[in-house]
Amino acid sequence: MIRYVFAAVLALALTGCLVAVDSDSRALRTVWSEGDVSRLEVGESDEQFVRGTFGEPTSRLTYADGSAVWKYRNRSERDTEVGVFLLFSIDVEEERIETLSIEFADGVVSNYWIDEQRF
Repeated sequence: MIRYVFAAVLALALTGCLVAVDSDSRALRTVWSEGDVSRLEVGESDEQFVRGTFGEPTSRLTYADGSAVWKYRNRSERDTEVGVFLLFSIDVEEERIETLSIEFADGVVSNYWIDEQRF
């Protein structure tokens, strides 16, 4: 009988729990946006256009055949807190890095892609 009373009290106590979720995102470094990337045209956009739109690259790779890859990085953080009133709280931090890679052949954009890493 005592077990049933304890189970009932526990069930009533847990039904009154408050669950809270709080999420906050912030950009740490933004070099490019999706709108900027949509302006890139393979076979048309040249190095001068890319430098004017995105600025100096974060890194630059040059190959023996004269082709090159320029990389631009955006960095952001997200902090999410989930809590159940008076029982527990979990804080999750996530860092996200998006890398825009632009490949050039003869000074003109030949390809581009975006890689995303989450830590």
